[in-house]
Amino acid sequence: MESSVNLVKAFEEVEEIIVKNDYTTARDELIKLQQLHPAEMDQIGSLLKLCEVLSAAEFRLSGDSGGVDHYWVLQVPPSSSFCDIENHYKNTLEALHPLRTRNFAGAELALELVEKAFVVLSERERRAEFDSERSAARRESGYRTVSYDLMPGGGDSKKLVISEPLLDSNSLDGIPFQDYYNFENDRRPEKIEAGQIWAAHFKGNYSGRNSRYALVCLSSDEVVSVTWLEPIPVTASERRWCDAGLPVSCGSFALVMEMTCKVTWSTISSHKCAWVRGVVEDQFEIYPRKGEIWAIYSDWNVDEWAYYSLDTLKDCEFELVEILSDFSKYTGAECAYLAKVDGFKRVFERKTSGGSANTTPVTIHIRPGMFYMFSHKVPAYIFVGGEIDGVVEGMFELDQLALPDYMINGISTKKSSEFENVIKFSCTTIIPTGLSFFEPHWSANDFCRGQIWAVSCGKDLMPRQYTRLDDVVSESEVRVTFLEPLPVGDTEIGWRKENLPITCGVFKARGTSVKIGLSQFSYLVRFQQRRGEFYKIWPLKGEIWAVYKDWNGKWKHRDHDASQCQVVQVLSDSTEGDAGVIKIARLEEVKGCLTFFQRKQCYGFDLTGVVSKAEMLSFSHRIPAFRVPGIGRHGVPESAWHLEPNALPSK
Repeated sequence: MESSVNLVKAFEEVEEIIVKNDYTTARDELIKLQQLHPAEMDQIGSLLKLCEVLSAAEFRLSGDSGGVDHYWVLQVPPSSSFCDIENHYKNTLEALHPLRTRNFAGAELALELVEKAFVVLSERERRAEFDSERSAARRESGYRTVSYDLMPGGGDSKKLVISEPLLDSNSLDGIPFQDYYNFENDRRPEKIEAGQIWAAHFKGNYSGRNSRYALVCLSSDEVVSVTWLEPIPVTASERRWCDAGLPVSCGSFALVMEMTCKVTWSTISSHKCAWVRGVVEDQFEIYPRKGEIWAIYSDWNVDEWAYYSLDTLKDCEFELVEILSDFSKYTGAECAYLAKVDGFKRVFERKTSGGSANTTPVTIHIRPGMFYMFSHKVPAYIFVGGEIDGVVEGMFELDQLALPDYMINGISTKKSSEFENVIKFSCTTIIPTGLSFFEPHWSANDFCRGQIWAVSCGKDLMPRQYTRLDDVVSESEVRVTFLEPLPVGDTEIGWRKENLPITCGVFKARGTSVKIGLSQFSYLVRFQQRRGEFYKIWPLKGEIWAVYKDWNGKWKHRDHDASQCQVVQVLSDSTEGDAGVIKIARLEEVKGCLTFFQRKQCYGFDLTGVVSKAEMLSFSHRIPAFRVPGIGRHGVPESAWHLEPNALPSK
């Protein structure tokens, strides 16, 4: 009984504060009541909505109009669709209706403001006219700053720490949010140690035009001695990108001793990086990892952007993605797009397709050769749920220093469909680069339904058998259906009868789906799918293959010697040039390096040749191969390929 009396008294006190037009104080008191009386959530929520609407109406546009900002009244960003505006309008009416029936102070005014805002924003011509007035007012003088706390200060660590105003001239287009997680704690000077690699925040000014990362040599309270890391480009497009001075955040990096200098801690204090050692001692590999948040360039194209300047890049837009699987130099990575959560400035969640009722995330597969589209990692705090009203488990608060201003101050007008086309962007090559360990350590995250993989088979365990991935069973097993070749012509039919391996041609998924371990998988196959369960697999440009020596289409099983092979690079596939003819170049082992191969030459000329369609059976199997950046300083030609040892014929 006493509790009810106290609650009624508290409501009366709040009403008196509202009558005095002190909506900020009233809102603070209501939040306290919300914590003490969660059962009265509906009534308190109505009063909170009233305070939000009336306080928003206090901020007038400058200039001749001096009118109310209708977007603020409805608490929607200017980029909102009509459906979003209508939903916010209906929800606001529903929240305010109980106060109207009680003749609560300010209820009629709030409803009038909401109705007028909806009328203006729901009609195309009126909205366009208002947008023009609003833009002119913003250019003239902006808005004034006001303190508007989300939650009262104090309390335990689960409670929000007030740190900034509700609305100011830097947050005109976004609904505000105050910090919950303090990212500054993660980059305090006492956190730094020699031997760590730290990333410079992408807005900062730092030494080294391409450099995002610095190795800490020695630190003090204010000044840190660092050596900057320089990216190691491999393809021609990557080299042009680096020559243009554009920053690189993924790939292989080398220490550049002449880039050792002293910097202030704030210069590089974005976040500490996770890395692995490269092929050689002074190389480091940095790639996105599962669970991290990264910014990717919108409308990215490595070839076109390589001719841009650093100043041009400052105006580009980004998309934010959550990394769903560790970036693999074999398969790339799966990522989920993020979208800003309504009502917050720096809280994001996975973007979903098909409306709010559908929980299917909008995803993108970033191929191995596309990692230059990653702009930078964004430090993030993942909510467990319950920390703040409106925030649920799985949402992220993102570090403001790692977000472009337009993401904090407003919402990009680009639509998700524009970004879904990013997987179609062209690359000079999709061959992974910078590999340090050639025995693949697959995880379940590297596999998804419908992929075609090569698996090791036979006495020599070469990757000559293809499988279609049907399902991921566990962290160590997947379910697959084996592909069988469909021979065409007498030669292929004869090979099939002799049970000789066929690795080129048309294949079909047949038989029962079976479980196999991840250790049997060699590489992800690129293929063309035909109608039904038919798959066309041919050597493709840029791939490395083993070709039988002295091949003869009339071989019998007893004549087949898988170890008698030579290594070639495919220069053109069957879709280029003469129909059905594949151009190849002979490779030879780099002297003293068992797994490094380079072009074989005679009198300064590459040894090249062609393989006709009738000779496709001469291809034994594909050998996973990768360019190793920076290897030239160790006496190995930069043009050399590092071949997967387990796929090399024994002789």
